[in-house]
Amino acid sequence: MAKPNKKKPQGQKINYKKQQRQDDKQEQQQENQQSAVQSCAEGELTLHLQAYDTWFFRESRPHDAVGASELSSLFPPPVRTLAGALRTFLGDLVAIDWQTLQCKNSDFDFEQNLGNAEHLGQLQLNGPWICYQGQRLYPAPLYLMHKEQSIRRLSAGNPVRCDLGTVRLPTLPEGSQGYKALEQHWLTAADMVKCLNGEVPESKKILCADDLFSHEARLGIARDNVMRKVQDGKLYQTRHLRLKEDVHVELKAANLHPVLIKALPADGNVILRLGGEGRMASLETSQTTAPLPFAKARQSEKLLIHFITPADFNGQLFPENFIKTEHLGKTVWLGKINDIELMIEAAVIGKVHREGGWDMQKHQPRPVRSHIPAGSAWFCRLAQHYDWQTLQTQLHGQCIGLDGAYGRGQILLGHWQDSHNS
Repeated sequence: MAKPNKKKPQGQKINYKKQQRQDDKQEQQQENQQSAVQSCAEGELTLHLQAYDTWFFRESRPHDAVGASELSSLFPPPVRTLAGALRTFLGDLVAIDWQTLQCKNSDFDFEQNLGNAEHLGQLQLNGPWICYQGQRLYPAPLYLMHKEQSIRRLSAGNPVRCDLGTVRLPTLPEGSQGYKALEQHWLTAADMVKCLNGEVPESKKILCADDLFSHEARLGIARDNVMRKVQDGKLYQTRHLRLKEDVHVELKAANLHPVLIKALPADGNVILRLGGEGRMASLETSQTTAPLPFAKARQSEKLLIHFITPADFNGQLFPENFIKTEHLGKTVWLGKINDIELMIEAAVIGKVHREGGWDMQKHQPRPVRSHIPAGSAWFCRLAQHYDWQTLQTQLHGQCIGLDGAYGRGQILLGHWQDSHNS
């Protein structure tokens, strides 16, 4: 999108007040678009999950791990856990025989429409997102650093020799000692827009874990159901989550078969079992969804890619098609995402996010996989010119990496200023 020509025409006065009013009107229109609720497309539903009591989504360590006196709970819930609960609920609605995966009352093809333990069939999920007081929240980008009430952004610094090569490591502005990363923090859509546009949100508007849930320690025992007694030495301790009253989890489902949509209760509010210990949750559906935050259109070769869900690159930092190379004396990664060629110059990546799970069909644990955590960001430079609309269409809101059908690796596009390079 070309920048407006603000050069004063010869012999013509510029009405700066009128121009400012037009700019303000354009910004207001964009804010209205950001906050407007959209109708779901055909075959799509927004699912709202509310906890009745506590929830528990076990971390990847086993109960008998060395030093594991207490196992914590993941939050937001792992998407595979939500997918399993959803598929079980929908299967029961259409009277699926779980041994044969055949529907007793129709020729509905369960595996084609809802998948199996390894895939979701035609089903597409996005999320999960935390909703607070009716607003969807997004993980705070990990390039945001805080010190008391002050917030600053990391930027791509000068090339530094390290184990990855001569790379541009993220750095804070000069005089920013004592700042710490914002892990387990969330932003509203309006504050996420500020980050996408290269700004910083107000510290008082950033939500932390204590604003959304509290922890409750639980002590459990293992039972011998045949002998009807406790198994000796089989004690375990877990840390459950109790969500605040105005907090729930949101998940978007697409490509739902008409049979499934018709089978859902008319009031849209039902009970299902979710997570460890089969804790109860209410499921409410709606035909509307909140649009993803988006940045202002800006013509630039620099692109900041934000991850709002964990991404799976098969244990690597970047997708397999990205090649490590040298460019102008520094190490970069070249590759394509949805036919958009770009170069990753720097990255802010948090602690690895590990998920396992339980395979109910095989009655055994699923392999633990390592993911790039939500909140990570890539500082990229486009290899050629693309207009902003093309970038929005090809990249914004798309899922990259493995398990895209589960909503893994969903990205948002933003801008960044390069103060260390032209």
